[in-house]
Amino acid sequence: MDLRGRFSTATARAASRLGREPDTKRRWAARARVLLYVGVTCLLGWELYISQVDDLPTTLTIVQVTAVLVLYGLARWPVVAAALSLPLVVAEVVLGFHPFSLTIVASLLIAGVLVASRPRQIGYLYVLAVVVLLTVVEPTDIPLADLVTWLSIFLLPCVIGEAVRSMLKSVDRIQRTSMVQLARQRRDLARELHDTSIHDITSIIMALERAKLAGIDDPKVLEEIDHAIAIGRQSVVSMRGVLKILRTEDSSSRRPDAENMPAAIAAAAPTLQRALDEARASLERAGHSLQVHVEDHVDLPLPFSVRTALVRVIQECTANMVKYAQPGAPCTVMIERTDVETRALFLNDAREGAEADSALSSGVGLIGVRERVEAVGGSLAVRHHDGRWIIQASIPTISSVSEGQVERAAQH
Repeated sequence: MDLRGRFSTATARAASRLGREPDTKRRWAARARVLLYVGVTCLLGWELYISQVDDLPTTLTIVQVTAVLVLYGLARWPVVAAALSLPLVVAEVVLGFHPFSLTIVASLLIAGVLVASRPRQIGYLYVLAVVVLLTVVEPTDIPLADLVTWLSIFLLPCVIGEAVRSMLKSVDRIQRTSMVQLARQRRDLARELHDTSIHDITSIIMALERAKLAGIDDPKVLEEIDHAIAIGRQSVVSMRGVLKILRTEDSSSRRPDAENMPAAIAAAAPTLQRALDEARASLERAGHSLQVHVEDHVDLPLPFSVRTALVRVIQECTANMVKYAQPGAPCTVMIERTDVETRALFLNDAREGAEADSALSSGVGLIGVRERVEAVGGSLAVRHHDGRWIIQASIPTISSVSEGQVERAAQH
């Protein structure tokens, strides 16, 4: 790969990392426009200062100031700005160039923007028109030298524009390739989950149904079987929801579905109270009692990302209590909410000398919970102190307005 290709690819990869979030391109475009407006304002102030200091003719001042004002429309209407700048170039040539005139600077900026953002033919036609006007309107004794000089001057914005165009094309290519690879990975993952997890869970449910029909007289055993069947069916429903999300097409091609995705996730996630009730029932079946200390105002509407993260923390931490808590020991969950964050604390006496089932205790659960909490800007601390397991989660409560609206709609 040549040097130009390496530079383009490296720059495109760096730019791609800036564009992972939705609407990033529009945000960067808006920032570029603000930067352009600030720069043009500075140029305008400079032009007015020069005209006052050098006592330029009024007509020449008007031409130069108008050439700078044209740049305000460059971000949104570059072709219109280019068309308006041409008569100003002619007027500047006729009236006589000033050493600090910005008319040519405006033409250079317009040329670079046209080459970078529009079909390059428009940019090069504009450059050709400006160069011809500069050499024909007021010819010198060596017109060929003037032509070469102006072409050399306008070569720089053309090169910069081509570099920007090449970088943007590389960014689009990298993003398209990444989207294709991601879609393939999502399809593969969805297929594997369907063919393994859902199939196995369904087989377990059917086996439990057969065991129940075989005739079991113990009410407690029947209760456990019914609970296992209910949990299995809920797991299948939840897994199918995940598969549907994984198989969803790219958000850019199906914008309405992408906009409804937060609402679907918020509606699918259990409420905080339901998660605590399920945790209490699970611990009671394992012989533990759950002591819950929750502030009254914690039930106020939470952003869906915060609620989902908090619910998953509760589910994983209470599942660990079932596996690792001292038999018969009480377990404690404390949840409090402030204006800026929601904190959850999980305490239980650790079981001594018992090895966890490697099939049920892979350690991946807490890793996933930590990643989920950190994804919403929170933190998770796990420690073992004085024979007790202590897990503390802190999740920022402040979120976007759209999340708050989604959450309120889901709860009403």
